[in-house]
Amino acid sequence: MSTRNTTLRALHDVGLAAWFGGSLFGVAGLNAAADEAGDRQTVDRITSIGWAKWSPVNSVAVAAHLVGGAGLLAANRKRAVAQKGHTGTATAKLVLTGVALAATAYTRLVGKKVEDAAIHAASGASSSTVSPLDSSTTRQGGDTGVGETVRQADKAAGQATSAAAESLPVDVEQARRQLNALQYAIPVLTGAIVVLSAQAGEQQRPGDQLLGLARRAGSAVSSAVA
Repeated sequence: MSTRNTTLRALHDVGLAAWFGGSLFGVAGLNAAADEAGDRQTVDRITSIGWAKWSPVNSVAVAAHLVGGAGLLAANRKRAVAQKGHTGTATAKLVLTGVALAATAYTRLVGKKVEDAAIHAASGASSSTVSPLDSSTTRQGGDTGVGETVRQADKAAGQATSAAAESLPVDVEQARRQLNALQYAIPVLTGAIVVLSAQAGEQQRPGDQLLGLARRAGSAVSSAVA
């Protein structure tokens, strides 16, 4: 009897949807809209702020996808071995996910390098250190403790990312070119994962499972005879 994995599938699918959809919107929507500003510094500032605000949400989405994916892989480990074809799909998904993770992490670093060049030097604060609750607001009653905690955590995260970005062996112009290429690559990679996930779902049909099991058994027999 099969066991349902609704929670794991929800984490896997919703996390992947946000990862893919957010990266696609960033390229097709945010970046394209910012380009209307004209000058390079303004474009960099607008896109940097937008991507920095999306980054924490994207991190949660990626984490949810990884938790769901790991759970589904563990739940289907026996079928992955026994059903011919499913092992290849699972392996391809793992490889693509690893590449997409590495690209996403590196994109954040080169993006922070561009962000700091556009904003930090001019204003004394990068977009990652600017909270919607400014100091004057947090002093005027309300939940000042929570507001200050959020600001300090945001600032610490921005400073840590800035330090890592500063150590990259690329200048700002190189970082900008790499950022542009990676921002197009991530929706391609995550879109490919969506396709492989659809394929994996099709392989769970009873007919496909029986065919895959039969093909695996036939291969084993052929190998034994040979």
